[in-house]
Amino acid sequence: MNASPTSVPPRNTLFGLQGRQLTTVGAVLLVVGLALFVGSVLPVFLAFGSFQSDPFGSFGAIAGVMMLSFFLGVLGIVLLGIGGFMLRLGLIRPVASYVAGEASPAITTAATALGAGLRQGMGSVAAATAPVATTVKVKCRNCGYLDSEDATYCSKCGQPL
Repeated sequence: MNASPTSVPPRNTLFGLQGRQLTTVGAVLLVVGLALFVGSVLPVFLAFGSFQSDPFGSFGAIAGVMMLSFFLGVLGIVLLGIGGFMLRLGLIRPVASYVAGEASPAITTAATALGAGLRQGMGSVAAATAPVATTVKVKCRNCGYLDSEDATYCSKCGQPL
């Protein structure tokens, strides 16, 4: 089957997971990694407690517990890293689309007002009354979303503009 020329491959994928799936799996891996890392420290403290009561009789058992704790701690750190990466990758698109669609106009308006206020406060009346540049928006043919004129792809659906 041939893909249509307008289809865009899905973004933010890792092993076939997208968006919410990446966020969910990433959060689960973070929790499991944190539990393994924290759980690897507890046997070390318990082993030192038994080592103080009988320093020579349980050295082999303590060494085994320490090795197991070390490997669980390393596994926990690796899962924390993978989970954090997956969580971050799953959250990139929602945050980017929010900033592009909702926060960007508010930031632009606030920056324009701040600039005008600073110019007026500095005594430049001519600069404060100068017309403010308008923002040109381009409408997506696929979903109708209004995007900035320099955008190559739609921030909402990902189709080329």
